[in-house]
Amino acid sequence: MNAMIDTNIVLDDILNRAPNAETARKVSQLVTDGTVNGYLTANCLTDIFYIVSKHRNDDTARKVIRNLLLTFSVVSVDGDDCLTAIDLPMSDFEDALVLVCAEKADLSCIVTNDKSFQSIADLNVSVIGPADFLLKFTE
Repeated sequence: MNAMIDTNIVLDDILNRAPNAETARKVSQLVTDGTVNGYLTANCLTDIFYIVSKHRNDDTARKVIRNLLLTFSVVSVDGDDCLTAIDLPMSDFEDALVLVCAEKADLSCIVTNDKSFQSIADLNVSVIGPADFLLKFTE
């Protein structure tokens, strides 16, 4: 399975953010194990670097990004992707960009804790919470 992993899942795992850290860690483990082909957007990496460097330090942020680059595939973001995303009827531009990139890479789903993202109907890529995503591997 090819899945876009949203920034919030990665940060919940890395920063051990309650109450989602355990579930996020299990999603990340599926990618690390090779059970799931995990994808991140290029701009997700810059967001993660910034947030981890603020919560920890620059060296830790660099190590985190290096590990992510060795574990996840990265979907590029270009101007056309941004133009497509800005025209989508979504209030969150970052979510729209994640959706555009997931569609571009022909991914099965987007895994996110963002409830408003999960509630958008009529998307070409399914959007699923991490607990429901994990159920696919325990059934």
